[in-house]
Amino acid sequence: MTGPVLVIDSEGRIIEMNRAAEELFLLDGAHARGELAWEALIPAADSARAKEHFHEAMAGRRTPPLELDVKTEKGGIRRVLWHYRIMRSDDGSVEYMLAVGDDVTHLRELEDRNRRLALVERDRLRREEELRLSEAKFSGMVELSSEAIVSIDSEHRIVLFNQGAESIFGWRAAEAIGKPVDLLIPEAARGGHRGHVERFGASPVVSRRIGERREIKGVRKDGRTFPAEASIQKLDLSGQRLYTVVLRDITDTRRQQEGQRLLAEAGRVLASSLDEEESLRELAAVVTREWADFCLIDRIGRDGAVGRLEARHRDPDERDMAEAFRALRLERGRPHLMSPALGSGRPELIREVTEDHLQSLGQDAHHMELLHRLDPVSYIVAPLVAREEMLGVILFARTRGRDPFEAFDLSLADQIGRRAGFAIENTLLYRDAQRALQARDDVLGVVSHDLGNPLQAIFIGLESLERARARRGGDRPGQDEYYLTAIRRSAEVMERLIRDLLEIRRIEAGHLSLEVEVEALAPLVREAMERIDPLARVKSVAIETELEVDTLPRVPIDGDRIQQVLSNLLGNAVKHAGEGGHVRILGRVVDGEVEIAVEDDGPGIAPEDLEQVFDRFWRGGSGRGTGIGLGLSIARGIVEGHGGRIRADSVLGEGTVFRFTLPMER
Repeated sequence: MTGPVLVIDSEGRIIEMNRAAEELFLLDGAHARGELAWEALIPAADSARAKEHFHEAMAGRRTPPLELDVKTEKGGIRRVLWHYRIMRSDDGSVEYMLAVGDDVTHLRELEDRNRRLALVERDRLRREEELRLSEAKFSGMVELSSEAIVSIDSEHRIVLFNQGAESIFGWRAAEAIGKPVDLLIPEAARGGHRGHVERFGASPVVSRRIGERREIKGVRKDGRTFPAEASIQKLDLSGQRLYTVVLRDITDTRRQQEGQRLLAEAGRVLASSLDEEESLRELAAVVTREWADFCLIDRIGRDGAVGRLEARHRDPDERDMAEAFRALRLERGRPHLMSPALGSGRPELIREVTEDHLQSLGQDAHHMELLHRLDPVSYIVAPLVAREEMLGVILFARTRGRDPFEAFDLSLADQIGRRAGFAIENTLLYRDAQRALQARDDVLGVVSHDLGNPLQAIFIGLESLERARARRGGDRPGQDEYYLTAIRRSAEVMERLIRDLLEIRRIEAGHLSLEVEVEALAPLVREAMERIDPLARVKSVAIETELEVDTLPRVPIDGDRIQQVLSNLLGNAVKHAGEGGHVRILGRVVDGEVEIAVEDDGPGIAPEDLEQVFDRFWRGGSGRGTGIGLGLSIARGIVEGHGGRIRADSVLGEGTVFRFTLPMER
């Protein structure tokens, strides 16, 4: 071995040292045996560290080689790096440490000298290598980026143009490099862009987003502009100032956002009115304001005839042209602007309109003149469809100077057409429903009016018979009384039916009149119970209430009308309670309102029917009751006329509760 070697026992005492160690320490090995290594060989400043390191190694902990100063016989200091190995006996116990040292003092001196000699050269090579690697990495990242990365010098000339920039702007790198950056900027924005770069160059910031307060645009090789997001960074390299812009084309993102906004606005105007023509004209106004330059809407009637409903141009100065298109009479069997979708039933995109195409559409000189005046560069025709039925056609056109429609616009037009189709269907259904309701109301009016006169005649005849019977002294009283009672009961039922029909018509027309006074509710409840008592006795139904005169506060009501509500609800509860059942009337004050509840223990109402119980003529799927279904509807109209609310809660097999509220103040 050429280096110093020490053999040290488990307590740290020197057992043996080789000649190199003796020469290093200028010490006779025989004199050193038995001495603690850190005391005999190590200066006091490092003695504790050497001792601690030794004991950690003996304890089996992983410790790195130790570099220490060692003292020689003549008091000199040498720097030695010690490597060691723990030697163990067969039973695993520690016997001694074998330490091998490298005298690094001489090596350090050589290294210092060589470092001074090679520092400049090594630094040059390192810088060159780092620059080469950096350039390689940067070049790879720049070329692989899908975003445009463009660098310009202080003269605003392009010095870097990556593949992403080629794809976005349409220029090849060889065409762009060396050219002014104005090549990529719309003409109107060039002055502002140059000023922005110069202000940024004079600022202390290193990077900044471009257009933080407004949208920026780029211009492609073909002259089309596009929206973009960009950031700029400056770098001083070898005394030259470079500006690097990372730019992303956000055309698709903006299209999606604008498309969703347009659909939302179209949905709003289509839902804002049940007047078909009004909503479609509003739709044409929206699309020409937000998206297209021109819009035509043709409507297919139920007889299959096609008529023009709307024509609108973005430019108010072209209103007369739009009116001319609206008034145009076309031969629908010949080609025209709307015929692609009329024929196929699918949305059609005409991306580029040529003169030959226009010539193929013109049906006469006047039509041809209008087409040339419109001068469409591109148009889309979409069907107005609902449930696979074609209800019309809508056209969207862009005029010369605008970007043509793309595939995305075709999808958007299809969605607009479908939403308009559903809106048309809704207006048709509403119109049909209104006609049906009006027809039914007309019938009700006729019936209630025409029944009134014969019914009055029945009452007059009935009274005459009763008076005649009284004058005769009541011969055959049993038979006469039976027939007279039956006639009166039937006439009263007819009279009540007519009264209910007239009442529901007044309520729905908003003509319900109320004579409001402050009254107590308990007497009205008692009176309603007395009126329904005969029916309750027949069915053995018990009617219970805890309401007294002073139980609830007096409230502003029309007593006769509220009496009508109570009678309807009580009659309904008694009819649907089982034989021997129970009906309860409860009352309480809740949040400044009086609430009255009428409970029965009948079969209950199915959950899907609860929303319909207050509809007129509703009698339930099982034919609940024997009336025509106006009592609950009238009750709701009266309660709501008082500013209150009414609702029903029910559990099948357990019963039903009707609750209504009345404000304590008006």
